[in-house]
Amino acid sequence: MCKTKTLLSILFILLLIFVVQTSGDSRQSPVDDNHVFQVNRLFRENGIYDGFVAIDRFGRLELKGAYNDEQEVDKAFSLAQTVVGIKWVSPVTPENIKVKEWERRIGRLFERAKVLKPSAREDVPPGPVKNKYALIVGIGKFKHGKTAANPRGIEPLQFTVRDAISFNQFLVNPNLGGFKQENIIFLTDHNATRDNIANAFEKIKALATEDDLVVVYLSSHGTPPDKYGGVFIVAYDTEVIPRERVWHTAVSEAMLRDFIEGLQAKRLVMILDTCYSNGAYRSVPGFLPPGGKSLGAADDEGYGISTDYGKRLLGSKDIVIEDVPATYQKSQGKALETDGWGKVLISASGAGEQSWESDKLNQSIFTYYFLDGLKRHNGSVKNAFYYAKPLVAQRVKQEKGKDIEQNPQVMATNRQWDMRLMPKK
Repeated sequence: MCKTKTLLSILFILLLIFVVQTSGDSRQSPVDDNHVFQVNRLFRENGIYDGFVAIDRFGRLELKGAYNDEQEVDKAFSLAQTVVGIKWVSPVTPENIKVKEWERRIGRLFERAKVLKPSAREDVPPGPVKNKYALIVGIGKFKHGKTAANPRGIEPLQFTVRDAISFNQFLVNPNLGGFKQENIIFLTDHNATRDNIANAFEKIKALATEDDLVVVYLSSHGTPPDKYGGVFIVAYDTEVIPRERVWHTAVSEAMLRDFIEGLQAKRLVMILDTCYSNGAYRSVPGFLPPGGKSLGAADDEGYGISTDYGKRLLGSKDIVIEDVPATYQKSQGKALETDGWGKVLISASGAGEQSWESDKLNQSIFTYYFLDGLKRHNGSVKNAFYYAKPLVAQRVKQEKGKDIEQNPQVMATNRQWDMRLMPKK
């Protein structure tokens, strides 16, 4: 009998702990039935009649029901974000929502499979670097940006064009990058439209062959995370009204992925100095939720590149994500013996973080230290990254506040990704 009572007591305590934890999780979410009612009313007012939201087990709003197409899903997702903020809307997956667009995409995949030539094997390294190509984009002013004449637009960025110029100067300097200027596409501000960036991707895809090296540097604002959690890159002509247009007119995940998949060159270094921050859109009407701070959407909230996003871009099941390698201290300052290869994605900040500019450095903090690292380490991408990473985190805390985090991230398709952006000496 005593053993039975003891067992029952233990079960009761475990049940009590479970109830307390569950209720605690619920209390952490500011989302309630009033928000559900408000969003569902907005759906009907905007012509979304078969879709609705409900609170998921994490206390976030989750899209439910049926939607006519991808655009209607975007509209619904955006409306939900305007009420509770981006943190409290659950990403959408193809499994929990029926959208006709998925059927069309699958059909297109089969059509492409019939016409595409088999690509070179990804596990076979290329030969020595033959030609080097680059796309450099820096956008600080926007067609729909905030100005004296238009105080209700996207906040400008101070140093993105300066960052792009600095990166270009490093690449074309014969004593540093040694790139030919005619092999670099340089786009800033009004020249950096979505179409011009797309055309640049196509041009590089047509030129670069298997043994070439391609560098892409993009610096701008990011969009709010889309329905799958991706932060897109705001082009000069990206639209923000209605709100969901920001995803349809930015440099999308699909554009970047198509470029990466279609590139014959087996050496690609893509650097994204971009993130989403609420502050960039505080002046745009209807972009942030009313009383957003109470829902965990403060002005300094930011969203950088997530691991899932990187995996989708690089298309590799075996992405290499490293801590500082043990060989870093031994190799710093030494010339690389062999040419590295692979596809590398470097982001200036991690998921849930902002990428900061510095008034003291007059540059993006990450770009400043990454370029400094390239110069110090003979163009070694790996050593430059691991040189910059702790210095970025330290500088951000010094200038922006001890509680502010910015931790640059790197993902690669193999462990030999240490490419050299400077010629052998």
